[in-house]
Amino acid sequence: MNLSGMSGETFAALLTSCLPSVRRLVQSHLRAWDQAEDVLQQALLQAFKHRDQLQSHSKFKSWLWSIARNEIFMFHRSVRVHVPLPESPALECRDEAPSPLEQMEQLERVNRIQTAMAKLSECDRTAIRLRDLEGCTLAETAEKLRKSQPAAKSAHFRARRRLKLVLSGTGPNP
Repeated sequence: MNLSGMSGETFAALLTSCLPSVRRLVQSHLRAWDQAEDVLQQALLQAFKHRDQLQSHSKFKSWLWSIARNEIFMFHRSVRVHVPLPESPALECRDEAPSPLEQMEQLERVNRIQTAMAKLSECDRTAIRLRDLEGCTLAETAEKLRKSQPAAKSAHFRARRRLKLVLSGTGPNP
């Protein structure tokens, strides 16, 4: 039996017998009386608005309970309190310093690069030092090398290529 045309009087008649149990349900989940009454009122409002969705008189109580439970859940979601954790010195924080392994790997890289740089010519070392380590601009590098900017750019490129070859083990060994 479809109740799509349920009148307000029919709804009220069905509600009368179910209301005490729905009220107990809501009050059992919400200890504050005013909150329980607000949620109950919202549940009854939703039930009345959607009364055309009820399929049978015999299912009215379970249908109403489902609506009330949904309203209880929605209330709990809306009032969820987000309490930040207190800042405590007892909390362990990750050490930002590199681990001993990372320190050792960094030291090995530095030693490898220093050894490879020592195998390059003075001109190559100077070009790499100025551009890559000191961060000089191309104009500054050209001035310090006493070369034109295109020549300084080319010298830096060739120096880096030779450094790469030395680091890979295929470069010249003096």
